[in-house]
Amino acid sequence: MGFAAKPRTRSVIRPSPSFARRRLLVAGGAGFAAAIAHALTSQSATNTAFGSDQSEPQRFGDDFCVPRLFCTAYVTPGVADQSGQEAVVARYPLALVPQDDRAQFVGWRDRIRHLNPSIVMLGYQQVIEETTVPGPGHDELRKADDAWVQYPGGVTARVPSNAGRALRIYDPRSRQWQSRFLAACRATLESYSFDGLFLDQCTVFRRAYLSEESGAEMREALQETLLRLRAEHPHAVLVGNSSHHWAGLNGELNEGRPNDLQSACAPYPGHARPELTLYQSLVPDPGAVALVEREMAAAHRCGAFYGVATDYQHVLWYDMFDHVSRSCTR
Repeated sequence: MGFAAKPRTRSVIRPSPSFARRRLLVAGGAGFAAAIAHALTSQSATNTAFGSDQSEPQRFGDDFCVPRLFCTAYVTPGVADQSGQEAVVARYPLALVPQDDRAQFVGWRDRIRHLNPSIVMLGYQQVIEETTVPGPGHDELRKADDAWVQYPGGVTARVPSNAGRALRIYDPRSRQWQSRFLAACRATLESYSFDGLFLDQCTVFRRAYLSEESGAEMREALQETLLRLRAEHPHAVLVGNSSHHWAGLNGELNEGRPNDLQSACAPYPGHARPELTLYQSLVPDPGAVALVEREMAAAHRCGAFYGVATDYQHVLWYDMFDHVSRSCTR
């Protein structure tokens, strides 16, 4: 899930609804975790992940409910085509946002929080790929300059990217990577009042290893590092972009793989509480309303939070989301 923009058709931005009566969270990451944990564990025992229709948001307890919506907003506020989206981002209870700590980005996040004080923001943090994306965490990660996957003969393993060039990938068995990754996450969380982290490319690529034995070692090393991350930040909301389930994370994001929704939503005992699954729908243009409606219903049926985008620099909102949000106001 990168930052490169894709061509899009401009959509109409509708007026933002009031958040005055929405009581979704308590305060900060720990409050969010407590609120969502209570919400998810307060469901009836018969309301399992696939045993009930969750196309409507569920009300939990007397004080709040959780609209299962999120947005991916990798917005650069100074770019004319991306500016002025704060009110749209603020409609969502959960947003994935840049970690960039330059003034324009901090001000942008502050304006969103002013509009919706209850919003949960997860700072974007790369895991296993080299990155040129600005930010204090990525500055730390880039210090891992001798931790690349190397094939026999000294060839460095690479993966293609939206930026048009192949990117080197880290070997999670490297002590240097482990140390720098944990320092990167620490730096991101300390740089702003993030409620947690969105861990992009939280995986071991197939091209990173030539034998299954090496692949298993890499996955074990990544898993151990994620558990260390959880131990260091027990109250942070941690979500990984991955097709694997990882112990210590609250859950994973499924990026445009609707056929894998059921396995993505399956309860995993190693997850931290609350257990969160995000489904990111990728649509060809904003007018694909029928596709959005179909994929949102599928995501909600299995208890996942739903997000939709044509690219990650422009945030969309649909009339059907108003209904989901209104169901959670008091």
